[in-house]
Amino acid sequence: MRMKSKSIAFFGLALIAILVACTAEPEVIIQEVEVTRVVTETVVEEGETIEVTRVVTETEVVEVEVTAAPEEEPMAAEPPSEPQMGGDVRVWLPNGWPEQSWPHRSNWESGWAISPMAETLFWPLADGLEPRLALGYEVSEDGLVYTLNLREGVVWHDGESFTAEDVVYSIELRNSADLRPLNGLRQGTTIQGMVDFHDGNADSIEGIEIIDDYTIQFTLDSPDAGLARLFFAAEMLEILPQHVVSTLDEEEVLNGTSDYWFTNPIGTGPYKFVQYEPDQFIEYERFDDYWGGAPMPDRLFMEISTAEVAIVKLQRGELHLVNPIQATEVQRLQEDGSLEVLIAENSAQWYGMEMNYFTNDGLWQNPKAKQAFLYSIDRQAYVDSILQGQGVVRHSFFDGTVYACPTMTEYNYDPEKAAELWAEIGVVPEEVTIDMMSWLGLNARRDYLPIAQEFLRAQGFKVNVDFIDNSLITDYVQGNGPRGQDWDFHVLLFGPGADPGGILPFITEDSGANWGYRSWPEAPNPETGVKDNAVRYTSPELAALIEQARVETDPQARIEIYQQIDCIWNEELPAFMTASPSFLAARSNMLQGTDWQTNAGLGFWLRMYRPGDLWVWDGS
Repeated sequence: MRMKSKSIAFFGLALIAILVACTAEPEVIIQEVEVTRVVTETVVEEGETIEVTRVVTETEVVEVEVTAAPEEEPMAAEPPSEPQMGGDVRVWLPNGWPEQSWPHRSNWESGWAISPMAETLFWPLADGLEPRLALGYEVSEDGLVYTLNLREGVVWHDGESFTAEDVVYSIELRNSADLRPLNGLRQGTTIQGMVDFHDGNADSIEGIEIIDDYTIQFTLDSPDAGLARLFFAAEMLEILPQHVVSTLDEEEVLNGTSDYWFTNPIGTGPYKFVQYEPDQFIEYERFDDYWGGAPMPDRLFMEISTAEVAIVKLQRGELHLVNPIQATEVQRLQEDGSLEVLIAENSAQWYGMEMNYFTNDGLWQNPKAKQAFLYSIDRQAYVDSILQGQGVVRHSFFDGTVYACPTMTEYNYDPEKAAELWAEIGVVPEEVTIDMMSWLGLNARRDYLPIAQEFLRAQGFKVNVDFIDNSLITDYVQGNGPRGQDWDFHVLLFGPGADPGGILPFITEDSGANWGYRSWPEAPNPETGVKDNAVRYTSPELAALIEQARVETDPQARIEIYQQIDCIWNEELPAFMTASPSFLAARSNMLQGTDWQTNAGLGFWLRMYRPGDLWVWDGS
């Protein structure tokens, strides 16, 4: 007996009325549009209930209510060489503002939301570091002392001077043992006293000393080749105003519940905060005393909407920058003469999936189970269909870089090999249910799951797919979602990034960022801030290589060490790689000053690159 009930969830193109002026009269037009639906079927077979999800693309005729845009003078053929003053810059921000508290942010949307206001010490580039709040640093001959030189003359949005006190305060707050939830200590572990401070065994970080208002000295326990790129240039180390944040309610700051962050935050960036209207927009205004020179536009808006609405507004000239765009939109938008599609290829980041080491009796701690999983799914079909060829399948952490394993195993689709491996480790697919989850936002990453579900079902597994709101991620991972503690995988965006040393915290046995440590149960002990029963990813061969990689400064020797590390990853697969997508965005021809290759080419899209350089061409 087979019973089936069907529910349809719409994730595709849903055009809605856009209000642009209260005096304009709306007009209803008929359009033929392509609608992509994610179809979820609940199927009862032999007493077992499973959910089957697939992606369906259909053509529909819809009525769209639009407001006629005011007639504009034809644009000049080319924008002027000199930036124009005035106007507003309007940038899309998907999914709202997930974490308003700067010390607690993790989602990229939050990085974009605060990047007009907040700044880091450096910006990491492919061939070095770009000075921001810091000008440079010197290293002692033994590699143990770094002297950081800060930029003088920088002022906060309230007119107070930026100093070394702000930098040290920001580092201590971000790594405080009392921060809840406790941040994993990923970088800077070689700084004397950093680990003790993070663990709550010290009131300050022994190896950080303020020499004067614009000089800080960092003393290390051992040389650290990645310190500058991974710690000084950390994308999540926004510098905070010590003279303001230290006066707020300490418990609220540590718990991320202070309303300061979304009512009147200040930074040193080119734009000042004006207001935040939840689910609508964040408004900023020009900071005339910005150290890099006041930006040209009067205001900047981060407009919050669905991806479908953002594309409509971009084409109507009501948005200037939309990031990301779906690969299925590239060709259509390239045909629009008022827009430019921005493509950054061969990104150093990849879509992937992170596993729950506790579920299915620890099945995903077994490397052969993970290898079988990859062999079970045609990831090239995903690249060809969902990514429209705008991406490359990846088989290991450093795949596609000079640090890639020279003898890498490529886990191309091979159902027979997968079946052999499942049988070898005693897995009977018909007896196993796999639960996968994605939050909303990056549609291409999310749409991998229905494809993976289809191929895993072909192997005999029962597979469920959950799509959840961003705000529910923590609850789901902690075991409070529809699958409880038995979820298997959730989506991931990760990769080498600025420096190969970025991998080390995720494979270091005592790290709070370790892949096993990050799986359920997520919640730390409220007394210690540490998860007491974590199953960490370990590899006997890695310990010595990790230490060599930290201290090795010779470029070629460093490459060879990370190649060995990647070979271990390629076999043991602490997390799954899906594919490296091209980073795709679209901008109006009215928006000038963008540098998308720098912003996204190495995966540094957690922040907007140089928002103060953007300006709007008025067409004259």
